[in-house]
Amino acid sequence: MYPAIVGLKEQLTIRGSVIGGRKMRFSRVLISLMILCSVANAASRKSVYRNKDYGIFLHIPPGAWLCPDPGGSDHGPAMLLGSEDSSACRSDLRQKRWMIIFGGYVADESKTLHTFLKSLCAYEPLTWNEPGAVCIPAPADLSVNGLPSEAARINHSHGSIEIIVVTHAGKPDPSFDASVPSVNYDMRLTTDASHLDADLAVFRTVLKSVKLDPPPPVPLSKP
Repeated sequence: MYPAIVGLKEQLTIRGSVIGGRKMRFSRVLISLMILCSVANAASRKSVYRNKDYGIFLHIPPGAWLCPDPGGSDHGPAMLLGSEDSSACRSDLRQKRWMIIFGGYVADESKTLHTFLKSLCAYEPLTWNEPGAVCIPAPADLSVNGLPSEAARINHSHGSIEIIVVTHAGKPDPSFDASVPSVNYDMRLTTDASHLDADLAVFRTVLKSVKLDPPPPVPLSKP
């Protein structure tokens, strides 16, 4: 078990996402942390990230370093800020600066951007062992490349600042709900007060430049 996620299973209730009657049990936060923590070499100098499963295409902006692909299920890129040494990912991430984009299928609690963000605001503090932490308004003008978006901010007691931006994209999945896009995206910046302005500039570059074009959902086979 990686040091940064030791104990998180005891702190976080794993959520179940229902897609066409199938349950996919995973923790958005645990997977994101594992993406960051499992790298063993220096952060990658790759300038472009592509993800066919969730339709993510991103030019890595100056000042951010792409963590190498850890293998397994890839839900999106993880990027370090202020460091090219990926060994930083193997310690307590609450003291680090980083960004992630996480793609996942829309579930009951994420059919609207408001309910999606509300669910993250309810469960995210538990992963930091801060059940009293609450979401407050985020800085202005945080939206994803022209897509409808919602955003929030969490000020953590140890000094980290977390910015959360959510959006939807993709063709609806008629076997789940034909009225909403099939994929949701959770985009995060974790920083501190002394680096907030500079890191927000990099984060805004990511939000404005990322392209989201997920493939159509695969129809479920009928019994």
